[in-house]
Amino acid sequence: MVPLGSCGAWWRRQYHDPHPATCHLALCTVQLLFAGMHVTSKPALDFIPPFGFCTLRLVLALPFLWWLALKEGSRRFRSAELLYVPPMAFAIGIAYSFIFVCNQRSGPIATAMVQPLMPISTGAFLAVLGLEPLPPLKVFGMLVATFGTSLALRVYSTNIGPGPLDVFLLIIQASSYGVYIVLLTRALGQIRTAHEFETKALKEASSEQDKPPPGPMLFLFSATLLAEVAIACVGLPGLVTAVDWQDLPVAAYMAVLYAGIASSCFAHGLNSWAVSHVSGVIPTVYSGVQVIWTALLSYVVLGEKITWDQAVGALLTICGVALVSWVREKERRLLREEKVEMEETRENEAETERGHGMTPERRLSATIEQRRISLDAHPVVLEVCVDGGLDEGANAEAKPRTSLPRIESGVEIGSVDKFE
Repeated sequence: MVPLGSCGAWWRRQYHDPHPATCHLALCTVQLLFAGMHVTSKPALDFIPPFGFCTLRLVLALPFLWWLALKEGSRRFRSAELLYVPPMAFAIGIAYSFIFVCNQRSGPIATAMVQPLMPISTGAFLAVLGLEPLPPLKVFGMLVATFGTSLALRVYSTNIGPGPLDVFLLIIQASSYGVYIVLLTRALGQIRTAHEFETKALKEASSEQDKPPPGPMLFLFSATLLAEVAIACVGLPGLVTAVDWQDLPVAAYMAVLYAGIASSCFAHGLNSWAVSHVSGVIPTVYSGVQVIWTALLSYVVLGEKITWDQAVGALLTICGVALVSWVREKERRLLREEKVEMEETRENEAETERGHGMTPERRLSATIEQRRISLDAHPVVLEVCVDGGLDEGANAEAKPRTSLPRIESGVEIGSVDKFE
């Protein structure tokens, strides 16, 4: 029998430094939980209106989002920064509520098939606003994903697929979350730029300014809270008049609890942890696993089947999403490398400026001090070469210094002998 202490140590080790297999298992579990929400909410929506169902789900999810916002440790919003929240709330409110509207009208499989379009719509909106480049390979991936989704939704025939209104709602639901991500990206960029400018301008920062600026979790909680107010205005009348609470099946109660706790809290928390330990392209590829899980659960629980054209369309969508995500990750990597090179260049320029302000004696002493640290750590004979230690602006006729400061290390003494 394995001791409980060993199991606890293993889990702690996996949490801080997980094995790649652990991250992939977590991402697969996240998609299974999201698929479970699609399947379990479908029969419950026969008894609870979609907006009412969404209202109950967000009531359960808001305390968890509030806790995440507190853990983020950012400062409060300033008056001008509050203007970012309403458009975010509008976009994410559509994503929250329409997912149940689409599930009720088109079923869980069709709803799951459009979820991989979220990164596609995000990349398209960012490209339109000029925040991301749009190379030909990314355009090709977007076209492949769009064609795959159209095939999966059977837009070529209204007899066997969702109607035009249903397709419109599905696309709007998936794209609205992309709009939220774009708004969040612009808000965080502008706020962080202003924060860096203020930090450089002010010599002494107050305790409020010591805290970081508002982060993504604070924006998510604030936007969700405002969206919940609007969704509740639509959903509460239905919960009062359209729901027979006495004859409501237990499965409907469990579906609400599942959507509010397992999906909103546990799945999002596990997904955030896994995403922080894997490459940026991996989570978007796993969005296609949600389609597979939804199809399997729908077949087992609801008796719904997926046809060959839907399977091919879902596969094409996943391939297009993977291609676009790979290009975006490559662009981010190049931006990070350019940023590192710029920082190194600034540091080198600062070192050069500091060096020009030193006398030859002080610069030589600093050089010898650095050599001492290296020699004490690695006992090798290092020949010290000095070019005279003159500044560029110094007198060209000045004689180079030929003596060194007092040296105690025997290794350095050997180096000095060679120098003299």
